[in-house]
Amino acid sequence: MATNTNKKNSLSGSYETSKSVQPHSIGWRQLFRKWQIKGLRALYKINAPTDLYLLLLASLVGLFTGLGAYLLNIIIDGVHFVLFEQAGFHVFNAAVADYMRILYPAIGGIVVGLLAFYLSPEVKGHGIPSVMDAVANKGGYIRKRVAILTSINSGTTIGSGGSAGKEGPIVQIGAAIGSSIGQMFHVSQRRLKTLVGCGAGAGLAAVFNAPIGGSLFAIEIIMGDYSLGFFAPMVVASVIATAVSRALIGSSPIFQIPEYSLQSPAEYPLYLLMGLAGGVLAVVFIKTLYGIEDIFETKINLKPWVKPAIGGLITGIIAFKFPELYGFDDSATHTALIGRTEISILAVLVAAKILATSFTLGSGGTGGLFTPSLFIGAMFGALFGNIANKVMPGLTAPPGAYALVGMAVIISGTIHAPLTALIMIFEVTGDYRIILPLMLGTVAAVIVAKALEEESIYTMKISTFSSKTAGGKNIEILKAHKITNLILTDVPIIYEYTPFEEILNIFMKSHYTTFPVLDKNNRVRGTISLRELRPVLFDRSVAPLLLATDIMTENVFVLDKNNTLEEALQKMEIDDSDLLPVVESPETMRYIGMVAREDIWRMYSKESLFTAENKE
Repeated sequence: MATNTNKKNSLSGSYETSKSVQPHSIGWRQLFRKWQIKGLRALYKINAPTDLYLLLLASLVGLFTGLGAYLLNIIIDGVHFVLFEQAGFHVFNAAVADYMRILYPAIGGIVVGLLAFYLSPEVKGHGIPSVMDAVANKGGYIRKRVAILTSINSGTTIGSGGSAGKEGPIVQIGAAIGSSIGQMFHVSQRRLKTLVGCGAGAGLAAVFNAPIGGSLFAIEIIMGDYSLGFFAPMVVASVIATAVSRALIGSSPIFQIPEYSLQSPAEYPLYLLMGLAGGVLAVVFIKTLYGIEDIFETKINLKPWVKPAIGGLITGIIAFKFPELYGFDDSATHTALIGRTEISILAVLVAAKILATSFTLGSGGTGGLFTPSLFIGAMFGALFGNIANKVMPGLTAPPGAYALVGMAVIISGTIHAPLTALIMIFEVTGDYRIILPLMLGTVAAVIVAKALEEESIYTMKISTFSSKTAGGKNIEILKAHKITNLILTDVPIIYEYTPFEEILNIFMKSHYTTFPVLDKNNRVRGTISLRELRPVLFDRSVAPLLLATDIMTENVFVLDKNNTLEEALQKMEIDDSDLLPVVESPETMRYIGMVAREDIWRMYSKESLFTAENKE
């Protein structure tokens, strides 16, 4: 009895404590929610557009992401100043300071390793795969601390000399900001994912001064969905983030280059050949990065926080000979774009950058792959252009033109997104005159890269820590579940000789919009949906003469009960069907019921949420 009494007192004490703390801890949230409800009701009263609320939230995401990009620049510049300038010139003499450059990336690696190990493991690496995983597998949920820790970790990695870019971290920072704002405003899962995409696109737009490219990147890579509903908020967030970035950082294109154009039609085969070769080089980069990452994760048995220091040390050794490889320095890319890099060093810089980036990020450093890809592409393109100039003098453009196309080729080959690569290169260079070679090279690179390696540089990473994704969806969940539990048996049946007026009556009484058409033996003959009914409604003169067989669409696709969600969705999306009939087998075509696309997505959303929760 004493034990029970103590337990009761303990519980009572805990309750009283929580009761006393609760008003202080959640009072502001209740007040915030109260004002949010008032705001939503005000929008309803003024008959505001239904998407205005989402656009306002996207604006907030763009604003804070633009500020986040500015903060990231400050951290990178600060770390660089302390290590390479303050410590280099004031603490050590000139000879020692020069050799200390080898150690700076290792020092940054230790800091990054400790922060990632003890506070937030998801901030290590190149960031974008974590965002894609959050959209596909976690309903858009990202922990709030990610934005702050990614800023510190990536700023330290890049500022200390690590071979990485700002775009991966700022995409992760922006996505975390979008997720945090969505959580704060209690938005639906669909809108939370949208805000994550807004933050990701806004981050890339702010760093590269490229609002169109940022929007396309979010839609093509992060969301995997080209719906117009996603496009408007992505654009709003990207434009606002870019405006903030331009006000605080500057509005000029990242690379100032001469105007390049096609010199002669004879260059088309050369650009095609360069695209094909660039696709191979992109796969080499992907394989090298993940090969080195695998060595650090499985072969090196040290504390996880030590590994980024080892990768940083190796990067420091490589960059000691080639300081162009430091992540904070893009002068080598600019030099290649204006055609002033010596041909003898171009191939060496390509190989050195691949290795330096792979050791920096493969060991656990934090940074992006976009900027290193631009570097590799510029050097590869300049090398190809120099060779083309020697083989076909007078018929080919300067090497800088090939460097420009080379950047798009490697970006396209690594991320498997030619449209994003194309637009991004336009915006970071301000040059639209060489569009045809760019299009030819990027498409060729993607074809070759996908043929050699199905996974992109982002999706390959996801497969190492989560489920396989494509188009913003968890493919493993879609493959693992069958449609059996989703079969609807209450959908009204239309028989093949049913007259039009009776069909119209069935449509009016039912909430379904697609109905199966069966013969007298209950075999599926086809379906009738609103798109079949609509032409008849606009020409009622022939309607009394029509039967179901005259109106229906014959079976393009049917499902059987053993089909997976993935197979069902694929069939539905090809023909844009909302419901499809389920049959015992394609041979008998005997009707069982219908499956709705919205039910598949509802089941997928629940399964992806619980799967992600179980993995945490």
